[in-house]
Amino acid sequence: GRIIFFLTLTRRGKPEIGQMFQGFQNFGNVLGAYLLVALFTFLWMLLLIVPGIIKGLAYSQTLYLLADNPDMGVFNAIERSQQLMNGNKAKLFLLGLRFFGWSLLCLLTLGIGFLWLVPYMSAAYAQFYDDLQPAAYTM
Repeated sequence: GRIIFFLTLTRRGKPEIGQMFQGFQNFGNVLGAYLLVALFTFLWMLLLIVPGIIKGLAYSQTLYLLADNPDMGVFNAIERSQQLMNGNKAKLFLLGLRFFGWSLLCLLTLGIGFLWLVPYMSAAYAQFYDDLQPAAYTM
């Protein structure tokens, strides 16, 4: 639901609070995808930390793909995520790294700063996903 909300926001749509609950319409696929991505990433982490991080970045767009295409299968979404992230893993890693300093500052505010940082990060990651897409989507 959060992904649907922020995709609508970054696509200049009118996000509504009710969209936060739209994720439950495709709950089985999303839960399956989340668990499989976590399992695959964990298995890669058993080899070494760096391959696990690289594969985690490769799988990062899976839930966005399922939000855009509810009829897509879990394995298709994971495979498409890997295709989208070919050549883009460093960009996503650097985007995440930019938020590291902000996160430390939020800790200095005893976590209150996260009320602003988390939505900002969610919008940035949604925009990153849209930038990977060959054509613009409308919701």
